[in-house]
Amino acid sequence: MRIMKNIKVYILSVLALFMSFSCEKALDINTDPLRATSADPNVVLPYVLVQYSNRKVTELGTRISDVSQHHSANFNSPRNGTTSIFLTGNTWGMMYTQVLGNLALVEADAKAAGETNNNISAIAVILKGMIFYELTSIWEDVPFTQAIQPDEFRAPEFDDQPTVLNGAIALFDEGMALIDALPSEGVVDVSTGDIMYGGDMDLWRKLANSLKIRVLMLLRSGGQNVDADLVAAFNEPVIDDNADAAMIRYEGVPGAINGFQNLNEAFFGTSNEVTEVYGPGPPLHALVSGGNHPMGDMILRDINEPSPTNGAFPGTGEAVISDNVIRRDLPDVWFTPAELSLYKAELALDGVAVTGTAKENFDTGVTQLLEWWGGDIPGAKKTLDAATISTFVASLPASPSLADIHDQLYLDTFMRPVVAWNHVRRATSPVLSPPSTSTISTILKRFNYPPDEVASNPNTPINPLTDVPMWFEGN
Repeated sequence: MRIMKNIKVYILSVLALFMSFSCEKALDINTDPLRATSADPNVVLPYVLVQYSNRKVTELGTRISDVSQHHSANFNSPRNGTTSIFLTGNTWGMMYTQVLGNLALVEADAKAAGETNNNISAIAVILKGMIFYELTSIWEDVPFTQAIQPDEFRAPEFDDQPTVLNGAIALFDEGMALIDALPSEGVVDVSTGDIMYGGDMDLWRKLANSLKIRVLMLLRSGGQNVDADLVAAFNEPVIDDNADAAMIRYEGVPGAINGFQNLNEAFFGTSNEVTEVYGPGPPLHALVSGGNHPMGDMILRDINEPSPTNGAFPGTGEAVISDNVIRRDLPDVWFTPAELSLYKAELALDGVAVTGTAKENFDTGVTQLLEWWGGDIPGAKKTLDAATISTFVASLPASPSLADIHDQLYLDTFMRPVVAWNHVRRATSPVLSPPSTSTISTILKRFNYPPDEVASNPNTPINPLTDVPMWFEGN
């Protein structure tokens, strides 16, 4: 049975503050600020997970969720084509130094200790794979094969996107192999440090395989023939139940508040429904308004009012994002089963031999999506009853199109900034247009490299224009 705990994030926040580096130092991945000789996983893993989650829901969530147009506008957003040095620098430093740098210590210690520490090694390796996936999703070419090896590579070379994505696949496979090789007894207890799954390695294995499928779908979009790998991965255990969703929970008490809401309260005072700061982007609003989708009532207030203009904050009489979403105890969600079911629908429609028809997988994915937002998500303030969900699913197209599937994937990625951004760059639906004030002719395609990394590493590539598609977009 799954072990899920409400996490004492306020304690971990103090730890994160104590252990965090200055922004300037964290940018430089060519030096090693971590000279500890050991890393207690029950101390370091919570720090890593909290640092990642906090930056994800604040630095990325409140800045790039309007690039995918889930939000109509965000503050200090790069949607118009110019990426802030603070956004790029903070994100780069968090991922390479605070996360990957610490995971390298945890992994080295665990592997040196032997098979009884395989669970710790596996968690570190799986998290590394996820972070490298996100790094290449944001910058495309990034240090991978020479990364986090400061003694050997003071100026790591940058690897291309297929190398990084395939490398992430290898890390997920390694993590699953470590779990499969766990001894029957004597395994080190990591339940305290694992604030997501409480040390349940069956769930970590499901997450690793699910993340593998996510990356394989990007490789497929880029033209790599991975259909056999996808079929094999879907035949292994995956996250197929909302009860097993991967997330970091926030208790919602002072010091343990989801960072998105924390910023909203710090700068505007109360809830989003009162301050009316964040509204839905037009594509999101179009998919769920007018009674088109039960999810709309779960995520929006004034759903039948018009959406704010793309690139603009809500005005009087316009729809806003609900307090059911922007709230103190909203979990930071990493993976839900709807994503996988909808991938299967897409693959089945394309003739790949996954189990189930496109229609069966499509209906399952939409059901999982509605059950998630309709009450399975922890702390839900609004719910959907089973009859409403089944009635809506019964009304879905008898033969879903690729656009139908991609529209539901778009809804599923709501509030997951990097995954959502990948989806709108990979898919053809919904169609997004850049804001009228944009300096580029497309939506933002990539970040610029942080200036500190450019200055310290001569191997840093010249920044492409921010409207240049990435490899996985098939261009």
